[in-house]
Amino acid sequence: MAPEDWLVDRARQHRLSPAQRQIVQRMLRMFPEVAFLSTIEIAELTGVSQPTVTRLATALGFAGFGEFRAALREAVISGVPSQRAPERLDAGAATIERERENLAGLRRVVTGDAMTDAVRLLAGSTPLGVIGLRASAALADYFGYFARRILPSVEVCTNGATVSDTVVQLSRRDATAMLAFAMPRYPAATVAALRLSRRLGMSTVVVADTALVPFAAEADVLLAAPVATGLVADSHAAAVVLSVSLLDAIAATDPQRTRERLEAHESLADDGIHPA
Repeated sequence: MAPEDWLVDRARQHRLSPAQRQIVQRMLRMFPEVAFLSTIEIAELTGVSQPTVTRLATALGFAGFGEFRAALREAVISGVPSQRAPERLDAGAATIERERENLAGLRRVVTGDAMTDAVRLLAGSTPLGVIGLRASAALADYFGYFARRILPSVEVCTNGATVSDTVVQLSRRDATAMLAFAMPRYPAATVAALRLSRRLGMSTVVVADTALVPFAAEADVLLAAPVATGLVADSHAAAVVLSVSLLDAIAATDPQRTRERLEAHESLADDGIHPA
């Protein structure tokens, strides 16, 4: 188990406030150095007070911060994380470096059991519903654009005003699963759509920036794709790679159908391609 996974599992086992979940999420971006920082240093880096960090340790089931840090260090050391000297980078370069780390960590997600479960649920649904609101709309459209090439029926919704209607229509058309992209800040309409989907008997697969989203219980399968937050807008490189990996795995469940649909698409697409 990676040290980050240890902290995520610990957080899932205890009832944390939204503020405490935010601290954990920020700490996940500070591995492995976070295991060797003081309460004052963690407080400064996460933008909270020192007592707040101490209370987080207690909320996670430890007698105090010292016990929590000792357990955190043990997880880091047993995980043998890579050690690199920190570099001072401008915002763009720092974001690229962060995305490299996000993509490296994504390997555990795409090879894990949750990915297998997600593929099974989504590949078995016709039609397949895909939702993504606000900052997640581009991810939903991107996935849907390519999914329509290989799947017989894909319904994409990026409008919060109509997402509930879309879910109801999917249920009436016998959809069995829905894919939701939920990047921060999380729209209330996305959470409502997840709850409605499950109430109507559909399974939900959620791609979010962290496994600690407050609505994790509404997901039958949750796939985490961290974002980089150093620029004026969040960077979703890991989510894009995860979505394409997910679609590729779905396509592989029926290779003959995939081949036939791609060939048919290419024969039609040739007319719309500008000559080189």
